[in-house]
Amino acid sequence: MTTPAHIDHAVFIQNQQVKTDSLKVAEIFNKQHKDVLRKIESLDCSPEFTSAHFCAHAQTIQAGAVQRESKYYEMTKDGFMFLVMGFTGATAAKIKESYINTFNQMAAMLYNAEGNHQHIHLGATVQLKSGGPIYTVSKIIYDQNGYMQDAEVMWHDKSKLNRDILPIACLSLESKSILHHKGLNDFWLSVHNYGLEKLNHSRQSDIIALNMTQIYTIIQGLPPKPLLFADLMQSQSPHPVFMQNNRQVYSLLHAKNVKCWLFKSISIRNIEHA
Repeated sequence: MTTPAHIDHAVFIQNQQVKTDSLKVAEIFNKQHKDVLRKIESLDCSPEFTSAHFCAHAQTIQAGAVQRESKYYEMTKDGFMFLVMGFTGATAAKIKESYINTFNQMAAMLYNAEGNHQHIHLGATVQLKSGGPIYTVSKIIYDQNGYMQDAEVMWHDKSKLNRDILPIACLSLESKSILHHKGLNDFWLSVHNYGLEKLNHSRQSDIIALNMTQIYTIIQGLPPKPLLFADLMQSQSPHPVFMQNNRQVYSLLHAKNVKCWLFKSISIRNIEHA
């Protein structure tokens, strides 16, 4: 089943974990957020499970002329599964399946970003040996003797997530360490050359919060979003350090909540000499 694009944006990577939050669960399952909060806080699970898989936060929201703090929860895949067990019906079942697929895809991307793998594996970035587009491996298919036979691969075309089955023998690992570093360097220099103060929505001096829709509107010549996003999730010193994607931030620039990618700030001089 094709994963709806809006669920792709509901799952994010933070502190080497794949998570979602109660706001997105409420939105996607068409529930009142207060009801989702009540459900989380009444779950019959142990304190150890709760502390490991649910984390309470507050965000600033605008209610007319007044700003106030609003509570929400971030949760892991296990926390999500525990929460939505009681969500029944055919529509809820399809949403749960799509949500789980997206969790698995993000976990594969995280696995690939952290590892130093020398063979085709779950989460690897690959391309046909003849060249062409870059894919991410979302499933390995084995033959009756236990040998790798095919790979399910996924890629984005604009906002649509696509999948296909390709023979392992036709694929090779993408070699991108040099291109990855150059891509990050070019991106961060473009941001700083345009003016970070015009793009940074964060109210914290040590955090950079960028809205990618705004970035692609303003800065020309950027690579396709799937390629840039894969690089940005691996952004480390001397570049700004990736923290989280798809996070609602109360914008310093626009005084409203804006979906942003968060990075730990690094001196521009470090980037220029990278």
